[in-house]
This record gives sequence, C-alpha cells and structure tokens, in this order.
Amino acid sequence: MRDEALLGTDVAEVPGACLLTVDGVLGTRTAPQLDLILRKQLLDRGRLLVDVSALDLASTAVLASFPAALAATGGWPASRMVLVSPGGPVVEGMWQSGRQREVPVAGDLAEALTLLERRPARVRHTTDLPSGPEAASFARLLLRSVCEDWGVPADAIDRAAIVANELVSNAVQHTLGPGELTLAHSRRGLWVSVRDWSSARPVLTAESDGLGLHAVAELSRAWGVTPLGSGKSVWALVDDGPA
Repeated sequence: MRDEALLGTDVAEVPGACLLTVDGVLGTRTAPQLDLILRKQLLDRGRLLVDVSALDLASTAVLASFPAALAATGGWPASRMVLVSPGGPVVEGMWQSGRQREVPVAGDLAEALTLLERRPARVRHTTDLPSGPEAASFARLLLRSVCEDWGVPADAIDRAAIVANELVSNAVQHTLGPGELTLAHSRRGLWVSVRDWSSARPVLTAESDGLGLHAVAELSRAWGVTPLGSGKSVWALVDDGPA
C-alpha cells in the first residue's frame, strides 16, 4: 500500500453530474482533506460521482467521511453522491460497514448516473443548532421541510416535530445548549437526534406533566442516550406509519 500523505484529485464534467476522481490512501490523515473536497463539490454542484477505483484504504472507520459530507451539505434530494468502482477496498469497506445504504456504490458510470436519481435506502441531514430559545422552533421548521422532501407521512412528521421540540428544549434548558441536530429516515422509521456538550444524562420524571421526555417516550418507538467523547446524543426513533 502507498504511503498515506496527500490525496490526488481530478474533477471532470459528465452529463448531469460532476465526476471527482480520487487516488491515494484514505486514512486518518487524509480523511479531513477528503471531507473538505466532498463538501465543496456537493455545495457547488449538488450531484457528485466519486471514482474510488484508485483509492486505497487504511481504515474502514474513515469511510464515514462519505455519508457525513453528504448529510452536512443537505442530504438527499438537494445533495446526492454515488461512489463508482468495479471493486477494491473502498467498495468492500462500504458494503461491510453498511454505509452503501446512504452513499450508493456503482460498478460503472452508467449505473452511477442511474443510482444518482434514486433515493438511497437511508437518508440523513445534519445541521448545527442555534443557541437560545429559538433553537426549538428552528428544529421544528427544519424537520418539517426535510421530512416533506423525503416523503415522510404527515402524521409521522407531526409526531417527530414534537419529539424534536422536546429534545432541543431539554438541551437548551438543562445543558450548555444543543450543538447539532441529526435527522435520518429509512425503512425502520424516522430518527431524531440532538447532540449537546454536557455529559449529564436526561432523567424521565413523573413531574413533567406529559411534556419533555414523557412526550418523547410516548411518541417514539424507542429513545435513548449515547455518550460521546465530548457530550452526548439524545435520540428517538419515530414510526413513520399511522400512530
């Protein structure tokens, strides 16, 4: 395997998309470079094919750069990405890790252009939240807009908007403030996650009068807390079928 130093890139135009060719070694040192390149091309064009046939892989963990860049630039349908390669370590790693559900992998350019028009099995949108009381209303409005683009049923959107409101309000009231909102949708349902910078875990109490985490628990199939290196993520999974 080649030394991990700097990725080589080339950008070309193809009908209806931008083709980014990447070569070198994708690892912890070059993942930030790839992330910046992907985000720039996605923000500029919105429709990106990435030829990874000449890209080696030092760690499967850094493959998160592909779905992370896609989610951070709006996600489907405004932002679309398909990897192109008949095989190789990146393709194998994407399938083994399940990340091809968010960023599809095609064997050739023709298949990639076809996949670019299809919604991935899992779509995701990530955004920073404002600080202060306006964070909850921002989250509700964003969730409705994104979920309408994804074709989520109206009843599920209504329930998820309440869940997002309570998770964000709880973070504003009890922590240093929310940092990031993540929305995702797949056949399992609608995922709402709020990251903040406090390690304190939220507590479900009897005094909340049907609000707060009681509303989250009632409207969600499941909810929980995931500790992170800095802070935590409080998440809920909302069914997208009839309540």
